[in-house]
Amino acid sequence: MKFMIYITGVLLVVFTVWWVKKHGKIEFVSHAQLLFKTWSVWLATGGSVVGAWAQSFPDSAINAWDGLPGDVKSFIPQHYLGLIASFMVAMAVISQFIRQKGLKAQKDRAEEKKV
Repeated sequence: MKFMIYITGVLLVVFTVWWVKKHGKIEFVSHAQLLFKTWSVWLATGGSVVGAWAQSFPDSAINAWDGLPGDVKSFIPQHYLGLIASFMVAMAVISQFIRQKGLKAQKDRAEEKKV
């Protein structure tokens, strides 16, 4: 149930942003389509999904944990599963400072078209 609330909340925010953009109250950055290719978006998405999944389905999280190899379990204790999601989100923030060379040229072209 918690996971459905999470998914519903995310979809509600996406719809609200789309609606507000459609009515001209906000404007996306010129390179918005490229953001789906950035590390930060993927890390933040993964971290939030893992965190919501671990909280919503603790039994499934424990089963997934039990399926991991022993050397991984010894490196990351079980009670740190929730922290993995937080770590991924933190890495998403840090990754925003790293230039992805392949995307820079595409971003520059998108900004030139906007001007």
